[in-house]
Amino acid sequence: MPSKTTFQEEAEVVERMLASRPLVRAANFHNTPRYREAEFEGQLKHWSQHFSSVNEHELDEYLQTGAWHKPKPGLIVGLYNGYRNTYDVMRPLLERYGFVGWYFVPTAFVSTPAAEQASFVTTRTLKVIANEYRDGRVALDWRELRELDRNHVVACHTRNHSQIITQNIQLLEGEVVGPQRDFEAHLGHAVRSFASLSGAAYGENEVADRLIKAAKYQFVFSNLKIQRLCDVNASAYPFMRAHAKQ
Repeated sequence: MPSKTTFQEEAEVVERMLASRPLVRAANFHNTPRYREAEFEGQLKHWSQHFSSVNEHELDEYLQTGAWHKPKPGLIVGLYNGYRNTYDVMRPLLERYGFVGWYFVPTAFVSTPAAEQASFVTTRTLKVIANEYRDGRVALDWRELRELDRNHVVACHTRNHSQIITQNIQLLEGEVVGPQRDFEAHLGHAVRSFASLSGAAYGENEVADRLIKAAKYQFVFSNLKIQRLCDVNASAYPFMRAHAKQ
């Protein structure tokens, strides 16, 4: 059953957490077109003066202990929906200013052939910029995601950019467990972080919760919080040691 927690109750939980722990913030982007590059660079340049990057190892330690060991507060920079311009435009800027990008990807979108992507987005809540790329490919591809996986965070945003509100176990399994299988096939490992469309929290849908745990996601990102669900076995995430050194 859906959680009956009110917005006020959620806000009070967040307030108590902020009063007792160092603050790790999150800033989210979706489309990042080239014509706004100077604006994005100005934001990242400003943030670099006040915030530190956050990778999954650092987030794990922070949520376990409440301790933050960098001199500046942490900032998670989220890039949502798997748009190609988050690689072409934002990736170089993130690296220039020392930030780790968190790429939340709907795996069906990035697996769709370029010629079919315009049609794909019309049946999902995805928006693309007309005539942005001559070849018609507006989504990241798996080669780009494998490259991002070396120094950034690749995370799950369901398979079809879907809300996690149904109780239909087959539909939910396709959106929660299915993309984890896609990541394992194309990246060679599972991913640790999950976010659904509209940011449903763990605890709001009992069926989805069981599948999130079955798929071995460690973190669930929602509108008001990041939840750490479990410890992880490093053998299931062979990239963890390299990422911990960033």
